[in-house]
Amino acid sequence: MNRRIRLAFGFAALTVAVACAPRKPPAADRPLVRAGETIEADTRALCAFGPRVTGSEACTRAEEWAAARFRESGLAARLEPWEWPGRPPGAAIPRNAVAELPGRDRAGEIVILAAHLDTVAGSTGANDDAVNAALVLGVARAIRTAGPARRSLRFVLFTGEEQKLLGSKAYVKAHAKELEAHVLAVVYDLGSARTLGFYMNGRKQELRALFKRALSARPAWRSLFGLYQVWEGTDSFSFVEAGVPALTAYQDLGPYRAVYHLEKDTVETVDFVASRANAALAAALVNGVADDPEPALRRMTPGETAALLARHGLGETPPAVSASARPTVLPGAGPARP
Repeated sequence: MNRRIRLAFGFAALTVAVACAPRKPPAADRPLVRAGETIEADTRALCAFGPRVTGSEACTRAEEWAAARFRESGLAARLEPWEWPGRPPGAAIPRNAVAELPGRDRAGEIVILAAHLDTVAGSTGANDDAVNAALVLGVARAIRTAGPARRSLRFVLFTGEEQKLLGSKAYVKAHAKELEAHVLAVVYDLGSARTLGFYMNGRKQELRALFKRALSARPAWRSLFGLYQVWEGTDSFSFVEAGVPALTAYQDLGPYRAVYHLEKDTVETVDFVASRANAALAAALVNGVADDPEPALRRMTPGETAALLARHGLGETPPAVSASARPTVLPGAGPARP
C-alpha cells in the first residue's frame, strides 16, 4: 500500500470513527440533561410531609417548601392564594407555588411547566404527584443554570388538583389578562414511569409541528407519539378550557394505576430511573418551545374552544394505548423502541 493510499485510508477511517462516535449534547443542553439529579431527594422531601390534602397544615408547609426550593435555584418565586368556594372550616387558604425565569427578546410570551403538590387523604402521593412536582423543580433549576431562553418560562405547582382542578382553574382566572401571552402549558401528572407520548388536547397539527421543532436536535425521544384526545383529568384541562395550547404527558399507566389514590403510593413505588429521563425530556421540550423561532401558537376563541370540546369525548381515566386511542408517531419520529 503506497503512502497516498495509506493517508486516504487513514483519513476515511477517522471520518467514520468520528461520525459513529456517541454524540455529546451541545454545551447549552448539558444542564438540561441533568434536570433529574434532585428528583429523588425532592420527592422524598415532599412525601415526608405526609398526605398533603389541600388546606391542611402539611399542604401549607409543602407550598412554602416548594417556593423556597425555587428560590434556592435562583428563580423569583411567589405563593398565589386562591379562593376556595366551600372551604372546609379550619382549612388554610390554599396557594399555588409559582416561579419565573424571564426570557430574552420574547419575554412577554410564557411557556408553563406544571404539576400538583396536593394529595388525597391517606396517601403521601409519591406518584400522584410528588415525583412530578420534583420534576418541575429540577427542570427549573436546570434551565436556570443553562441560561434564559427567548420566551419566559413559568413553573407552577398547583394545589386543589384533587378538588376538581380548583387550583389551576383559579390560576387561569387570576391570570386572565395575560392568557393571550401563554404559548403552551405542559403538565405532568401520570406517575413516575417512562413518558410514552403526549396528549395534544385536540390541537394535533399545531402541537405536532411545535413538538417537532422543539426537539428537532434531540433524537433520543424519537419513539414519542401524540394522542389526539382532550382529557379532563388533570390541570392541563383548565388551560384547554381557556383556549391555551396544552400538552399532557402520557406515561406508562400500569404502575400508576396500581397505587392510584392509595396508601401504598409511597416513595418505594417510584421509578426514579424513568423519572430522571422524564425530567430531561421535559427540560428539553419546554426550553425548546421557549426558544422556538416561529410565532407563538394563538389562543383559541371561546367559540373555537367550545367546538373543540364538543368534538372530543371526555373521561376521568386516560385511555390505554390502543388502536382506539389513535396514537400517531410525531413527525420525524422513528419506530417506537421496545
